[in-house]
Amino acid sequence: MSSSLRNRLAAVVMAVAAGLLGCTPASEPGASSEPAKPHRVLNTTAQPEDTIRVRGDHTERLQAFLRLRYGDKAALDAPWKDAWEDTEVEALRPVTRRVCARDTATADGQEQTLLAVCQTLDDAATVEPGRVDLYVLRVGTDEEKTNRGGFFAQLPADDPLLVMAQRLQGQYGRHGSPGTVQIAQLGPQRRAFQISHEEHRRGHRRVWRSYIAEHNHRLRDVARYRDHLDNLALHGCDGNPADCGEGVFAVDFNTTVGDSNAVEGYWPLTVRASGHDCTGPATAFYHLIFDARQRAYPVPDDLQRDGCADS
Repeated sequence: MSSSLRNRLAAVVMAVAAGLLGCTPASEPGASSEPAKPHRVLNTTAQPEDTIRVRGDHTERLQAFLRLRYGDKAALDAPWKDAWEDTEVEALRPVTRRVCARDTATADGQEQTLLAVCQTLDDAATVEPGRVDLYVLRVGTDEEKTNRGGFFAQLPADDPLLVMAQRLQGQYGRHGSPGTVQIAQLGPQRRAFQISHEEHRRGHRRVWRSYIAEHNHRLRDVARYRDHLDNLALHGCDGNPADCGEGVFAVDFNTTVGDSNAVEGYWPLTVRASGHDCTGPATAFYHLIFDARQRAYPVPDDLQRDGCADS
């Protein structure tokens, strides 16, 4: 039994006992009457329960999960304002949270939901990233929980919502915004969070594509490479790089997901580079094949154009 669950049960027992005795616990001497600061700090020290016992349809279960994790303001279909405690500057700062990706499908005979919560820092500096929380959820059964210890079979609600995997507070993007998140199909039963975000450094603009998928009950980076690369701002040039002088480049990378020859359930990826890199016109194709030993798609160095990125 988790410590958080033991604490919650202890609180329930104390409340029931107090009610039966017709009294309420007295306040401790010297207790402050001031409201406490929010405890949902940005680094997510509070872990979500691995099980949520609630009756209702799928939407009601997801709403209950969000409220348990983020508080009563949380909503499935609308952003909500919140505050987080920045321990570095010892101040409360505003944040806007929203469900930015959500998809439910059947995988290995089980219905699973991929859920992403994006968090934008409302007063962020340009270099500050946004944050993304990623979850893989599934409706379980009392039999499953009985096999995990037997305690949950005593609780009144049916069919718990299980947190199968999670990754909290992933840092992406700039100016407090984490970029865009969507659900991608990488194989017959392999879905992944696709996160696209950009960063700016010394006149260079980079747009990254990351695929994060569940593998053995863990969310792993199965691929990460560039979607775009340019240094137009460095040269004050917004036209065709070939007409802007030496050392100016702009390259786009377009990805196509295959539909056959899956490895470990992952289809191959084809990435097409086009544009003008730091060595001249750039047109090339890269075929990324999932490597079961690495649990990822190996990305060749020349696709990344690190030589250009560092110039």
